Amino acid sequence: MPIHHLARLLLFALLTVLLCGCSISQALRVRDRTTVDVDSMIADISDAPVIFLGERHDEPAHHDLQLRVLKALQAQGRDIAIGMEMFESVSQPALDAWSAGRVPEEAFRKVYQWSWRHIPWGMYSDIFFFARDNHIPIVALNAPRGIVQNVAQRGFGSLKAAELADLPPDVDARVTDQFLNFMRGSFPSHGRSGDAFRHIAEAQMLRNMVMARRIYDYLAAHPKKVMVVIAGGGHARGGGGVPAELRGNQNYRIVLPPVPPLDEESVTPEDADYLLVERF
Repeated sequence: MPIHHLARLLLFALLTVLLCGCSISQALRVRDRTTVDVDSMIADISDAPVIFLGERHDEPAHHDLQLRVLKALQAQGRDIAIGMEMFESVSQPALDAWSAGRVPEEAFRKVYQWSWRHIPWGMYSDIFFFARDNHIPIVALNAPRGIVQNVAQRGFGSLKAAELADLPPDVDARVTDQFLNFMRGSFPSHGRSGDAFRHIAEAQMLRNMVMARRIYDYLAAHPKKVMVVIAGGGHARGGGGVPAELRGNQNYRIVLPPVPPLDEESVTPEDADYLLVERF
């Protein structure tokens, strides 16, 4: 066989292996360190009123897994809402109109692109279409970006009354030494000390608190709903993330992908209930 034909066959075989390995079929059950299939994981988490599905934003396999969980919950007859880090409350009317089928795709794309400008539409489009086609509410969770940026630059104490009025009333972006240590381990590129580092930690905590309050408020108003929360792994993580800021002893389950510094060796039950097993 000519060498160039052999090279093509080898390349095709490699691509086939890589593509087949992209889907996620297993997860580590953290409490007993047992590897289970995704269907077993979904069955285990599906009775919780809040399900956090962490992600690396640019990883298609994580979004495929999220959609799989949503479809499984719907098949079980659960009344679903999708909480998304990707949107701020200013976009809620557009989200409501989308889920009701009243917004053309092109118009909603613009809302998405304004909201989450660095990640292509295609990463989340299947989730959006599933929500629209089944009239599933999408709930905007994130804090206003302008306020987050101001806190990151100058600290929470610098916010003016008008900015505070745009936040839930009990959000103060307090950061403990424990949270600062969490930030040092999870976000080493931000530096490790000084006022600049504290301000960045406060901005992260602000987002955690606002998302937690919006989850709580939505479920308080819709007590029969199950909210599936789609957010970055750092926000979905139990210790140092949104779950720790939920009020009212809300029951929740957490599924995370490996996100530095978490891996199969270091993850604990405080971090997540399940850690996805990725082949590549």
